[in-house]
Amino acid sequence: MLKIIRRSRYSEKIDEVVKELKRVGIKVSTHLADRIAYSKDFNPLHLNRLLDYTLPALPDAVAFPENAENVSSIMQIANSYSIPVYVFGGASGVIDGATPYCGGIALSMLSLGKIKIDAERLLVKAGAGVVGGRLEEVLNHKGFTLRHSPQSLYCSTVGGWVATKASGQFSTKYGNIEDILVSLKVVMPDGEIIEAEPLPRRAFIDPNDLFIGSEGIFGIICEATLKIRKIPKKNHKIAFRFDSMDDAVENARKIVQTFKPALLRIFDRLESLKNFNVNGVVMIVMVEGEMADQERDFVLKKVEGEFLGEKPVDDWLEERFNVSDISKFVPLGIIFDTIEVSCSWKNAMEVYRKILKAIRDVDGTLLASCHASHFYEEGLCFYFTFAGVAKNLEEYYREVWKKAMEAALGTASISHHHGIGALRAKWLPKELEGYYLIFRDLKTLFDRRNILNPGKVVDMDCTG
Repeated sequence: MLKIIRRSRYSEKIDEVVKELKRVGIKVSTHLADRIAYSKDFNPLHLNRLLDYTLPALPDAVAFPENAENVSSIMQIANSYSIPVYVFGGASGVIDGATPYCGGIALSMLSLGKIKIDAERLLVKAGAGVVGGRLEEVLNHKGFTLRHSPQSLYCSTVGGWVATKASGQFSTKYGNIEDILVSLKVVMPDGEIIEAEPLPRRAFIDPNDLFIGSEGIFGIICEATLKIRKIPKKNHKIAFRFDSMDDAVENARKIVQTFKPALLRIFDRLESLKNFNVNGVVMIVMVEGEMADQERDFVLKKVEGEFLGEKPVDDWLEERFNVSDISKFVPLGIIFDTIEVSCSWKNAMEVYRKILKAIRDVDGTLLASCHASHFYEEGLCFYFTFAGVAKNLEEYYREVWKKAMEAALGTASISHHHGIGALRAKWLPKELEGYYLIFRDLKTLFDRRNILNPGKVVDMDCTG
């Protein structure tokens, strides 16, 4: 028997809403299988509940728009009935960012799948529903690459990248999604379609900045124009071993404050044993492009670690898109998740030790490890992994997150690239301080009926 934790208050309206959607040519389904498919993201608590035939919530219907005009019609109808709309891409997120706790309409963006390459301007225009792996394959076929490759490349979408302010594995050299993005087509909560011409730079506030990382609360991203590059012809792969995380991080700082390698990652002792069977701390580096030879020579000359050759880099590249750990652990009664933060070089090792200790001090923790995944001239991103057991897995899980977020506040960000969702929302006011109220005001201004992704990010409930 299927159990629903939070039931919709809009089931009485849905028949009329579905009729209206079909009348204007929108594909829509009320079949249970479709509603289950759009009931949650990849948060491990949802997977654990699913084994007990329990869902956090269910939408009343699922709509399948094919273009921005369809999305506009859906929002106009939703407004007329004051029924909530939750936006879904690949649902690969892990921060409870799409779960339709208020019911209403789940909006599947997967049919917005057009790709158009502008080789002269080195741009690609992609629909919000384009899956990253498909986009990269299309670009590669023409000799180009996006060089934005999150671990979820083959199950995440372009719209989701922008909405959650995603970061890819080659971000140290090529930047995060906000550095790759040129322009957007967005449907506002009232149904208005807005779009800006892709230009190199603009005066005043960049309109893109209103929507990058907004997680669908200000508008629905329907299309993105992104920078592309020619596939690099040359690359070198290098790995080193260090005795301590401190030494590895200090060497990384020296590298990125001199030049930006395409790839740079540091794995602490636990992760080095797991990934490379190396007793120590492993750093992997990849340089590419016209300056690859010179950059390789600099790394080999300046890095003060034991040279391990290319194999650790090859091993990591082979496994880098594997996202199966959560689904492997949950059926065994073990909760598994990751927490990523960013911090400055000055307090990096304090943050590393403080958050690891906070996680390990929670009763039930089996393991806690860390790697550094993204680097900047001013600091880096630490990516923590934890697994634990408890009689009440949800209580354990939430306690780990609480302790980790409390440890991060004041010394690190609460999120680097996974977003906020419902999971991190309670800590956002402390992270943003006075800016938080401005974002709440913007939500009220843009979405007067609070129907677009209610209950997410700025912690507004279903009644507004």
